[in-house]
Amino acid sequence: MKYIIILSFFIFSCTTKSSLKLEKQNIDTLKYSYKGFNNGKKLSLLSNGKFINEEYLFGCTGGGERKKVFGTYKIDSSDTYLTLNPTLVELTEYPIEREMKPIIKTIKHNIDLLKIKTNYQILKWEKNRYLLSGFFYIGWSLEEDNDYIRFANYLNSGSEPESSGMYLVNKVEDSITSNFDLNQIPKKWENFFLRKPISAKIKSIEKIIYSKEEEDVSWLLELNKGENDLVNNRLTLKTKDGSLFIEIDSVLKNKSFGRTYIPNFSPKKYPVGTELRTKWE
Repeated sequence: MKYIIILSFFIFSCTTKSSLKLEKQNIDTLKYSYKGFNNGKKLSLLSNGKFINEEYLFGCTGGGERKKVFGTYKIDSSDTYLTLNPTLVELTEYPIEREMKPIIKTIKHNIDLLKIKTNYQILKWEKNRYLLSGFFYIGWSLEEDNDYIRFANYLNSGSEPESSGMYLVNKVEDSITSNFDLNQIPKKWENFFLRKPISAKIKSIEKIIYSKEEEDVSWLLELNKGENDLVNNRLTLKTKDGSLFIEIDSVLKNKSFGRTYIPNFSPKKYPVGTELRTKWE
């Protein structure tokens, strides 16, 4: 009788584990992500209505943190808007000293510093899917950015769909053969997106010296296009060879300005009249 009970226990145990494993396999997951240098983000949407939002940031010499947020989500009937309802945060802190163990904390999702973006628009480009939020925050630049502005920068320059920025993407490896449908962009952000590339020419060049050291310089370039030509201070323009590029930092009606910090920049190689474009075909 004793052996029957033990055997029954093992059969029940194996059956339970197999059932749990099978149940876990049946939960499909749709993953959106981006990956930068020592940082990244991944949003997993499970078919059972739950989500896991994971963000990580590590220092070059060690240390960092990983934040996982758990909760439920809803997608509207038109498959256009995603809403996250976060409930719990798991925060892992990694000490700089590698031999020390990480510190793991579980916290309710009610602390401002740990909160995540919860409202996204789902944009579609053939089989690719992009999650964009209008939430502003200061990231790697001094300018406040949001997902729409960053997506516009990559789209305007022709980097998308091969390369993406700091916004969530679910990409399919199939090559894109059509243009992105700009009608998906809300009116609030449509001015950041170009219907066609902008071409401008260098109007003047000024050398800015910051110190006596020869390398501590920049070059201020004035371009002959401005607000009237749809130039804005989020654009990047480059020469056809790609060696010279500038980010626009100030815009007037008929002209704009940007800087280049290329150490070997030469006005002889790129004189007044040199053409730059947001995108070269």
